[in-house]
Amino acid sequence: MVMSFSIVAILFYILSQELVLPASANLHKVILSNTLFAMEKNQQQTSKTNIIPPSSSSLSSSTSKPAPSSSPSPINFLDCHHHFYDTTNNEFQSFLGRFNPDAIYLPTDYNRDVRQPIHESESLRNQCRSRNVGSGIRHVGSVHVEAIPDDGVQEVNWIESLSSSSSSSSSSTSTVKAIVASCNLADDNVDTQLQQLKQSSPKVKGIRWILDCVGPISEHGNEATHVGNLRHDGIDYLRDGAGACAGAGAGAGVGVVPEFERGFALLEKHQLTFDLQCAPAQLLAAAELCSRYPNIPVVINHLGKPMQLLGKNNGNMELDKDKLNEWRVGMKAMAALPNVHVKLSSLGWILPNWITTARRVDHIRSLCRETVELFGSDRCMVATNWWKDAGMADSDGLGDVGPTAVEYLEYMLDFFGGLLTVEELGLLFGGTAMGFYGVDVDVDGD
Repeated sequence: MVMSFSIVAILFYILSQELVLPASANLHKVILSNTLFAMEKNQQQTSKTNIIPPSSSSLSSSTSKPAPSSSPSPINFLDCHHHFYDTTNNEFQSFLGRFNPDAIYLPTDYNRDVRQPIHESESLRNQCRSRNVGSGIRHVGSVHVEAIPDDGVQEVNWIESLSSSSSSSSSSTSTVKAIVASCNLADDNVDTQLQQLKQSSPKVKGIRWILDCVGPISEHGNEATHVGNLRHDGIDYLRDGAGACAGAGAGAGVGVVPEFERGFALLEKHQLTFDLQCAPAQLLAAAELCSRYPNIPVVINHLGKPMQLLGKNNGNMELDKDKLNEWRVGMKAMAALPNVHVKLSSLGWILPNWITTARRVDHIRSLCRETVELFGSDRCMVATNWWKDAGMADSDGLGDVGPTAVEYLEYMLDFFGGLLTVEELGLLFGGTAMGFYGVDVDVDGD
């Protein structure tokens, strides 16, 4: 056992150094790289539950901001991205049911997996106190984000019925304070749809229509293009004003589809926000669109969705420079727009099973910090993206494991607890989302 740890330490040292090696040594470095990958994969397979906990020592004291010591109150957490669904009983979820048949996730499940563990977590209280950033984290509500329904109004009505049918028991009470509804902004009757959505519930604060499209969804699968694109024949609404994803010129910089932009512009009239889920390759086109409508608040979902930056199965030793650069260029363009925000969520899409090795945690920490540095804590939001279980919430099926809700918040505290002030942490965990979605919370009622 001691020998194996020594070997790992040596391998990490050799591979982490930017050494100029002679040609004859290249083969040895490849062998070392493959060996480290194999050992890392074995670690994951033999102990998937042996998740590396956040380490407070990872934050450099030289760059830390001293936090005020007079904050006995907990940090308020508004979970601004999660999903409910019932493809067994809801006819309006037939499209979702094609990919998740007989799947049910309701407020009782969310309370069991997210709210209650956060409420009961002694580790969160201890970590907050040790960092002098409050007495813990308090879950004060959530934002339900559409789950590709066939009909957006029917989904909103169902979400509201879950709230009205909830019992007084905290285990079944709906936590939803705001709703991000579904609407195809390219539809001819989009103005009417938006009006109906607003009338269906005062909780409807925003719209999402999934846009990530980087090519056709082939029979072999194209995970970077979301299955939601099948609802509109694979058209890239952000870049494909002249064709569809399946066409030769898909995403070739021909501009936003005019019908989609017409609907997007109507969000200002109806005082609705927009949740932007797209691929990194689409971010520049999205920035052009958002720049034309500075009064429409936009939030980028899931850190901009750079995908598998260490390659499939995390087989590479370094982050993909081309993918990373594409994401950075797009995110910088978006960050330059004051109306654009970003959610820190679904980090397993970037590096599946990232919590299983320290090296991957370091990569995720760096990308999260880079994002908050770009946008500022007043335009960033922590969210769980919770649905089904930790693995699916974290990576949408790319990985096997993900952090629990408590562990995820612990990581966020670890990433930012020594760098941000108490006020900035308050924005990151809840304040920014409350302002963005116009949510008022009763901190005594949750």
